[in-house]
Amino acid sequence: MITTIDLFAGAGGITEGFRKAGYTCVCANDFDEEAMHTFTFNHPSVPYLLKDVKEVIVSELLEKANCSAENIDVITGGPPCQGFSLAGQRLSDDPRNTLFREYIRLAKDIQPKVIFFENVYGIMNMQGGKVLEAIVREFGDIGYKCKYALVNAADYGVPQARPRFVLIGVRGFDKEISFPEPTHGKREEYHQMDFFKQELLPYVTVEDAFSNLPSVDQGEGAEEIIVEPHWDNEYQKGCVGVRRPGTIYNHRATRHSKAIQERYAMIPQGCNNSVLPEEIRTKKQNAYKLDLKLPGRTVTCNFRTDLIHPTMNRGLTVREAARLQSFDDDYCFFGNLTRKAKWLTQDDQVGNAVPPLLAYAFAEHIKAFILPQFRKTNY
Repeated sequence: MITTIDLFAGAGGITEGFRKAGYTCVCANDFDEEAMHTFTFNHPSVPYLLKDVKEVIVSELLEKANCSAENIDVITGGPPCQGFSLAGQRLSDDPRNTLFREYIRLAKDIQPKVIFFENVYGIMNMQGGKVLEAIVREFGDIGYKCKYALVNAADYGVPQARPRFVLIGVRGFDKEISFPEPTHGKREEYHQMDFFKQELLPYVTVEDAFSNLPSVDQGEGAEEIIVEPHWDNEYQKGCVGVRRPGTIYNHRATRHSKAIQERYAMIPQGCNNSVLPEEIRTKKQNAYKLDLKLPGRTVTCNFRTDLIHPTMNRGLTVREAARLQSFDDDYCFFGNLTRKAKWLTQDDQVGNAVPPLLAYAFAEHIKAFILPQFRKTNY
């Protein structure tokens, strides 16, 4: 059994990807109640510690996990990094750095074999790159050799051009750390043969992701729809899920005014509302209509207004956004659709999540190429 602890677990995108690669999450932690409901519904066997990470101590994580520190193979997660600050060349004691320092504290005490750290791509340029240098240095201070890169989720079969920062840290490792090779690429490139590399599959497009979903118009749909499982392609086949096959959760469309619908209708696929006549534009200029023939734009926490369905004059449903994030249809998200409470909305949870297929690619790579070498090196 290969074990993980998932910090800043959110809705469970990383745990879902690692689960599909054969890992067992022995404990997850986050402080948001709705995220906990989502996580525990979809991962009912994983103990969940609902607590502010600043108050978490290692002993309670391990008690929840029912194992000792030496049995933890991987710690996963990515603390929010907005507002990082430095003192000299090191991360300062500024309160804005608190969450990362808690990650370091727990990793130092548990000493897992591997750290999988995912974050916003902007972290690479924060304060001219000095924040990233400090992060790598502080991982090094607790014994981890690191490799990091900016990756595109679309390169690993996710129907979304989502750039993300990924760092792998390995304890006591004298080998070169590698990253998984992309499995997908542009259509004009995927047919090119390379005798030393696997032939790339074409990028998974919005049409590949959406074509078999039930059609829902303004204000239509439901939180649970039962269908006879069917698919038009391999990506959709993989979205059926194993928990409750034939169940599609969270496929409910927002109702828009007639004026909004008319504006959306005038935007061509692959364009935003800056193409509209000036007299009908609104202050919001980043409403983008998805192109059926391309991977989707990055799914944000505001996808109902940031992303327009390619053929229907409305924003995306939670399920459509989850499809772009590579969640199975029977992965259910809990919470409000609007920010009327202090807890995360369904939109927040989907937008903040690590795409499971991206996590899966790295989990498979860690299992095949890093953990075996680690065992040879350390035992």
